[in-house]
Amino acid sequence: MSGSPTQIIIDGATIIDGTGNPPVPDGRVAIAGDRIVAAGPKHTVEIPPDAEVVPAEGCTVLPGLVDVHVHVPTDANMALYVRNGVTSIRFAGGFQPMLRELRGRIERHEIPGPRVFSVGPGVDATPHAWPGSAAADSPIEARRLIRRLVETEQVDAILATHAITRPILEAIVETAHELGVPVTGQLWEVDARVAAAVQMDGLENTSRIPESDAYPAERTLGHHSVSRRLGMLAHMWAEADWGRTTEIAHLMAERGMFLAPELVSFEAWAGLCDADLKTDRDWAEYGPPELAEGFDRHNSFISQEWGREEFAAQARAVERYREFCGIFYKAGGLLVTGTDLSFGGILLHREMHNFLQAGLTPLQVIRSATRQAASALGRDDLGYLAPGRVADVIVVEGDPLTDLQALRNVQYTFVGGHAVVRKGEVQNPVASRA
Repeated sequence: MSGSPTQIIIDGATIIDGTGNPPVPDGRVAIAGDRIVAAGPKHTVEIPPDAEVVPAEGCTVLPGLVDVHVHVPTDANMALYVRNGVTSIRFAGGFQPMLRELRGRIERHEIPGPRVFSVGPGVDATPHAWPGSAAADSPIEARRLIRRLVETEQVDAILATHAITRPILEAIVETAHELGVPVTGQLWEVDARVAAAVQMDGLENTSRIPESDAYPAERTLGHHSVSRRLGMLAHMWAEADWGRTTEIAHLMAERGMFLAPELVSFEAWAGLCDADLKTDRDWAEYGPPELAEGFDRHNSFISQEWGREEFAAQARAVERYREFCGIFYKAGGLLVTGTDLSFGGILLHREMHNFLQAGLTPLQVIRSATRQAASALGRDDLGYLAPGRVADVIVVEGDPLTDLQALRNVQYTFVGGHAVVRKGEVQNPVASRA
């Protein structure tokens, strides 16, 4: 075929559109430029004579997966995401100029990778729980900071963290919403009830959601290291007052908040997923020694002040948090996928399995990882297959509705209509130009 095709036609696959609608067997999806122009049964979608046809019998075509909470900006990690069907990621903390540069390299097709979103640095009061956070120690300081992050640093969302108090959080949310960006958080000074009251858009893994009389404010709000704080959170989940905690699930759902529990991060800190991760097919290829060592160092840092009781509580916390996710979803809550870890291209699939264990059906899990997660990013043009939407599309071998693991059998990944995985192989732009 000479020149560029007018369209790419994915032909013969079962279509899962990402909205939760029933699948469409023997379908076609047509892509022109960076957009989807048609998606439906074969007889409803014509094939132009100069189209590139991707035969996809026995496969499923669906929107690319989304990880709303990532951290490691290496080229290998970017390739690992698209190898596993992840087409959008959001960095939850980081040096914004570097992340903008990474996004530009991907958009110019210099390296294969997903669509990059970023919150820039996390917003915290001093002293910061994590190095590199941006200081907001008063409402007026918070307003100035949020305007700078959005207007100058060009962040896509705001991440409020740790020691942010209610008056400062109110200023953050009001200013961010005035500027049209969502606010998510990993909160400790304030709890989920306050987050709902001030109209935050979402909460993520280490936020103070569970409630218990055994953990009053004077016990939880003292200055703790990150390790001790997360050890305490494990106990809070394990020992939560389940009636009050269930109320919170319904409150968050009623307020339209999303929840990215990132259960895999809780598992990783306690060493509960090491064996599966380090025997995974992609670990050796996409986990160079320095990245693997960094993964282990991070998890050891988190758990450095834990004893046997904290490790046991963490295992129980995963079970209770997973149960909470099921309650939240059944209440109409927006449950979305994230990892808070390197190797997200592997571990996002484990997170989806956690959602399955929480009681979601495979179709609901896919919706959480596509349309719902794109909604948490603030994008209504991503996450589902329909005319006019962005062509972030994956083709997987098999049927993920009967075996969710089929989502790792990625044959094609398209980001904005550009194929970054073909026939199961990540495309190397440098090699292709040689």
